[in-house]
Amino acid sequence: MNWLQSFFSTPARQAMGWTGLGILGIVFAALGVWLLTDDGGSGGTVVAERDNETATATASATATQTRTSTPAPSPTATATPSPSPTATATATARQTGGGGGAANPPQQAAPEPTATPTPTAPAAVAGGEYCPNVSSSSPPNSVFGLFTIGGVDAPEGTEVGLAFDGVLGPVRATKAAGGYRVDYGAAPEMCANRVGSAISVYHNGVLYPTGRTVGDSPGAPVVFNLAVP
Repeated sequence: MNWLQSFFSTPARQAMGWTGLGILGIVFAALGVWLLTDDGGSGGTVVAERDNETATATASATATQTRTSTPAPSPTATATPSPSPTATATATARQTGGGGGAANPPQQAAPEPTATPTPTAPAAVAGGEYCPNVSSSSPPNSVFGLFTIGGVDAPEGTEVGLAFDGVLGPVRATKAAGGYRVDYGAAPEMCANRVGSAISVYHNGVLYPTGRTVGDSPGAPVVFNLAVP
């Protein structure tokens, strides 16, 4: 290094050194340009060939991928025709009249007549009035019992009678307070007091049914306690 410093110690030598370096640099620069131009031409061809190969490979791969990824078309289902509904004719009652042939609503059936019940024959009742004439060969029948009015013994002399099927018969006045007795006899069919007629006790316009009938207990008295409110 000392010899280089001693060689370039003067300004003239330094100028000559810088000039030589500049020339040497120009030479190296020209050499580099020539090398770059020569390699660049062949290199460009190689790059172009490589680009062409790359593009070809890419196109092939794309086509292959396209063919592979595209699914095969599935068969289209064919619709089976359904049977057409058959129209059912509905019969509609139509009535034509004088009103221009317009359809009238169907008339409703007339209601069936209600059956009329057959009247039954009324119960047989006495055909006449009470018959007082009793046969002397048969003893009279009697109806008797206790007799109260408002919970108190009916006074002596109070009138009490008998009715047969609602027809008034004999009437008697009580002989003692708190009791009564009325005698009657059975009569033929044309009389109210016929056998089978219902016996009631009568007082002050009111009938009190005893629940007994003429002839249901021949010879035995009918005991019926009369309680008037």
